[in-house]
Amino acid sequence: MKRNLIVCDIHGMYNRLLSVLARSGFAPEQDNLYAVGDFCDRGPEPIKVLDYLMSLPHFYPIVGNHDIWLYEYLSGCGPANIWLDPRNGGKATYEVFKDIPQDKKTQIRQWYGSFPFLRTTQNSIILHAGPPSSVANGKDLLRLMDGMTLAEAFRTKRFVGSYISLVDEIVWDRDYIRSAVLSEAGAQPSREPFETDKMLICGHTPLNEVFQSHKYNITCIDTGSFVPEGRITVMDMDSGELFFSE
Repeated sequence: MKRNLIVCDIHGMYNRLLSVLARSGFAPEQDNLYAVGDFCDRGPEPIKVLDYLMSLPHFYPIVGNHDIWLYEYLSGCGPANIWLDPRNGGKATYEVFKDIPQDKKTQIRQWYGSFPFLRTTQNSIILHAGPPSSVANGKDLLRLMDGMTLAEAFRTKRFVGSYISLVDEIVWDRDYIRSAVLSEAGAQPSREPFETDKMLICGHTPLNEVFQSHKYNITCIDTGSFVPEGRITVMDMDSGELFFSE
């Protein structure tokens, strides 16, 4: 039976990716594999990660902040200082990409450009960082972001000088997941629960364990793929079962 799996931020960690997919029993020709973005940077093998993901017949990614930086570089912009900042790990990707053939860069750029910022399943909304504070509920968020791809967002940025605020919040804003963590710990959160009948699934914020809050309707599956003690997590979106890389 076809399963719906979702993988956390991979960050160039090819061996850990293969490890967790093997442990999950992922069947590429049959199963759907969703992803919360951030496929490169920090880790040592971004091209292997991308080649593998591009080969999958049922792969459904969304945009993360690291994906935006790589896409801008592949679109002819110089490597952004924030991307090359050691805290963000883009230099590892840049050093690999600067020497690959142009046709390979074009292939990856076109693939990245097709990524949406949101995906929905029957029970979930998948996005990178969390829901924006400027939108009150899931229905409005889906309406406002309907059809928005990375290529379209980048064209808008070139025209007006910046990404629209919704794009920035969806890929960057950690306030919502932090509020959920605070609320579950009995502390005072800065944001109230987002109104939606679906579970929000995000990455972006590395945590020691997968975090879930039913009050805030959110699950964060980023378990620090790139740190020595970290892992890549895969979750079965139908059963909730979790799998971890070695």
